[in-house]
Amino acid sequence: MNNILKVIGAILVLYSIAAGMLVPLNTGVYQVEQLKVKAGQEARIDVEAYNSDYTDATAIQSRIRLDSNVAICAERVVVNDAQSLTLFFDIPTGKLPLAKAKDGEKMPFPLLEIEDKGKGIAVLESAVYIEQVVGAAPAADDFCEVVAYTPNPNISYPYLNILQETIRNLYYHVPMWFGMLLILFTSVIYSILQLRKPEQIQYDIRANSLAVVGLMYGLIGIATGALWAKHTWGAYWSFDVKQNTTAVALLIYLAYFVLRSSFDDTDKRARISAIYNIFAFATLIPLLYVVPRMVDSLHPGATGNPGFNTYDLDSTMRAIFYPAVIGWILMGFWFADILTRIEKIKYKQLDQL
Repeated sequence: MNNILKVIGAILVLYSIAAGMLVPLNTGVYQVEQLKVKAGQEARIDVEAYNSDYTDATAIQSRIRLDSNVAICAERVVVNDAQSLTLFFDIPTGKLPLAKAKDGEKMPFPLLEIEDKGKGIAVLESAVYIEQVVGAAPAADDFCEVVAYTPNPNISYPYLNILQETIRNLYYHVPMWFGMLLILFTSVIYSILQLRKPEQIQYDIRANSLAVVGLMYGLIGIATGALWAKHTWGAYWSFDVKQNTTAVALLIYLAYFVLRSSFDDTDKRARISAIYNIFAFATLIPLLYVVPRMVDSLHPGATGNPGFNTYDLDSTMRAIFYPAVIGWILMGFWFADILTRIEKIKYKQLDQL
């Protein structure tokens, strides 16, 4: 059974790496030239797209969605080249039905949508700022019907303007944290068993091996997070609360190995290490998930900075993300099993097992 799980883990990891790197991104809006438009005037918006192949202007529909049900459709679309368009909108005069954000919630509106029939849709949240003028509400025929867009027929990832190609990091950064938590939790279970049965030194060996792999996953997670931070925030380390508390949590676990190395007596090392391991995991949860939610953070998922939404984490990404999580977790336990065997051999050579 263990061998089957190892094979499954290896296959899932290889699958997530290959698919994560080879599947292309969907068409996306890379840049818009005019960010501010005024009600009652014609708005010309120059758009630079990513991974697009615009050829036929008649096949392109563009909308500025004001809320989930109301949109302003482009009067004219001009194709400049395969990656750039010029869009012309007649912005109605009067008070527009713009969606209002709730407290602590980021709203995507006004949302720019560019649909190329048969080739999918490009979306940019909060694409423009509409300066409204005082007056009566526009007539209903000043707006166009919001219809469900045609899905991209090709297998692709959604394009996020802030992430671009680094969206692939989702398959490595996030699974590391899932794997770290489960592996370290299992390490704590073995530490508890060690305290209950001090004569069974193999529990300490297993707990230590799992802690090594868990820390390794944590270091990889914080390294991949730094790469993401460089692309999205402009610096590898921005002293964001999530970065800081994660660093503290990993330093606490590094101290676990320093503590172990300070004891020569096997029984004393196993007992003290087990107690510290339980303490380290007890501090891990609040440092990673409680404290960062109590203050504002740049990290996705925090207040005012949501994580992936329906425009982002689509079925294609889920089909790779979840296998990646399972695969890296299984591989982590495989790594820990290898380390456990090595440590048991060392103990047998010293006649301590």
